[in-house]
Amino acid sequence: MQRILDALDAGLYWLVIVLTAVLALMGFTTVIFRYALQSSLFWGDEFLRYLSVWLVFLGAALATRHKALITVDIFTEPLSHRNREYLAAAVAAVSTLFLIGLSILSLELVWRSAGTVSASMAIPMQYTYLVFPIGLGLMAINMVRTMIGHIVAARQGAPVEAEPKVPDRLVHPE
Repeated sequence: MQRILDALDAGLYWLVIVLTAVLALMGFTTVIFRYALQSSLFWGDEFLRYLSVWLVFLGAALATRHKALITVDIFTEPLSHRNREYLAAAVAAVSTLFLIGLSILSLELVWRSAGTVSASMAIPMQYTYLVFPIGLGLMAINMVRTMIGHIVAARQGAPVEAEPKVPDRLVHPE
């Protein structure tokens, strides 16, 4: 199971890198076409818009995995380590339920958008909206992993790792 999760993490990491590179390259290309060549790519802005949405949701799933989202811990600081970890696990559980609910509701958006196409690229809209259940589902999976980590840390009495080590695959490909 851990190997599957590690492969999921690595795949998501590389997908976000590739999407970021494509976004930067396409953004640069549209600017060059628009201002240097005086000719706009008719599909460029729409492509960048949809790619940005995909990047945001997949990046949020990656940020959830690495505990890089904003948290408010002013209320939990006075608690003992064990209570703080159990409370963090409870917050992660509620967040997981919320993310699963949003993911299920977003599937309705995907189904309702079947049969419509985007304005300039003419791609089916359900493919552009598919990022919502995928991104939210990945965030829910990562929240479950965080919740398990907090429960284990509370039972062992040892502080949970502040942040999982971000894999630097560009320097050390595995």
